[in-house]
Amino acid sequence: MATWWRLCVCSLGILLLAPCSLSQKFSLIGSPHPVVGVVGRDVVLPCQLSPPARLSSMEVLWRKIGTVFITVHKYSDDGSQDLPGESYQNRTELFPQEFSSGNVSLKLKWLQVADAGTYHCFVRNPDWSQEATTELQVAAVAPVFIEVLGPRGQGIGLVCRSTGWFPEPELQWVGKNGQNLAMEIVTDVTQDREKLYSVVS
Repeated sequence: MATWWRLCVCSLGILLLAPCSLSQKFSLIGSPHPVVGVVGRDVVLPCQLSPPARLSSMEVLWRKIGTVFITVHKYSDDGSQDLPGESYQNRTELFPQEFSSGNVSLKLKWLQVADAGTYHCFVRNPDWSQEATTELQVAAVAPVFIEVLGPRGQGIGLVCRSTGWFPEPELQWVGKNGQNLAMEIVTDVTQDREKLYSVVS
């Protein structure tokens, strides 16, 4: 690999050549803002080598930060294959064809509520290493259904149902003018094993 050099001028006017380390030449950049993904869809967690370059003998490691690091995806130039972490099998993908443009982003497929958190992108080769982080937030929305139950006292009974929300939704009954309706309201919110919320009111 070619060595980078910078030109240094000392106070005596003598020109010296000093090696310039890769840490001074390159930086690794994640997303400055949280990335929001939707349950069941794919999301890309950005990570960019700047200036764009394809480092030789490069390794890329994506991990999720928690009480311990969870390996999400590992790539190596030394001939080994991609090694997604066990809980991410068949759900992760890098873009090797875009490594030359500095793109070491991670594609996470079929997003789950449990995927929310902070992700750590680590890139290295024998002469250089650097890391960056990106926060992933997860959301889910679902259709809302209103059912007429029939007469109730001096009025009519209605029920509103919706399943598959994240985070926990807030339900309000409002009229056409946007004002809250004067009704007897009982609302029940539950959460399933996938951590998605259902609401009945």
